[in-house]
Parts: sequence; C-alpha cells; structure tokens
Amino acid sequence: MKYQIRKAAKKDVSTVYHFICVLEETIFEYAGFENIFFLNLDNKDCCYLVATNEEDAVIGFISGHIQNLLHHCGRVAEIQELFVVKPYRNMSIGRGLVNSLLEKIQFDNVIAIEVTAQNKRLKTHAFYEQVGFVHSHKKFTKKLKLIYEIELKLCKRKA
Repeated sequence: MKYQIRKAAKKDVSTVYHFICVLEETIFEYAGFENIFFLNLDNKDCCYLVATNEEDAVIGFISGHIQNLLHHCGRVAEIQELFVVKPYRNMSIGRGLVNSLLEKIQFDNVIAIEVTAQNKRLKTHAFYEQVGFVHSHKKFTKKLKLIYEIELKLCKRKA
C-alpha cells in the first residue's frame, strides 16, 4: 500500500480531532482542541505529521513534543499521540510515522524519545517494542479536580 507522510497543516484539524476522540474514547471540546492544534503547529518543539493514502486522504497521525529535561540533562522527545485508521493498520504506516518523526527531530539535539500508552492497550505496547522502544518506566497520573470537572462537563455536553 502506497502512502505519503507530510507535516500536518491547519486543513487537517478536523480529521485529527476525530482521530484523537476515537483514540481517547471521548468527545473533546472542538474550539479548545483547534486552538491547541494551531498553537502547536507553530511551536518549534512540536512535530505533527500525517500519513495520507493515494487519494490524499489522511489515514494516520503522530505528534511529538520536545522538552529540556533535567533528569536527562538534555532534550527528550515524547510521542503524545499516534493513530492509524483501522483499515490501514498492520500496513507499516504506524512504523513509517514513528520513523518520520525520528528523522524530523534528529537534528534538534534530542538525546532520547519516550512514549506512554495506557495499560489496556496491549497491542500498542507490542507495537512500540517492535519499533525499538524498551519498557523501562511506569507512569502515574492524577487528574486535577478543577480540570477533571471541566472535562466532565464538556464531555457530557457533547454526548
């Protein structure tokens, strides 16, 4: 299957919005999502890439964010989101997106790349191991009450 990978553009926002809602199994407030998407397109420490099929339809997305981290004494990238449309999975598109992200960030003095995936996503864990990531950490999260309440209200309003 032929596909292309390019930098994401403003025109991709609604497709990426849909992907992230499916990935996170929720409906996000669109205006806030769009605002963050556009801000990050212009952020030199963010890299948004999309995969397109032969008809130029977006079939995949990856986002990478770079931070200067004390505990690494350097710049570390993190994959925040990776999504490939179901009919296009297992066709090396996810691998292509990861490799393209690595190519884009290699000249930004990045010393490592990390990714976190929810415990329930066992196939995702296997994928990341197949593309060279090592399971070396355990991540803990805590919702902040105010933010959590806002998210709940927004999700209920959209449902």
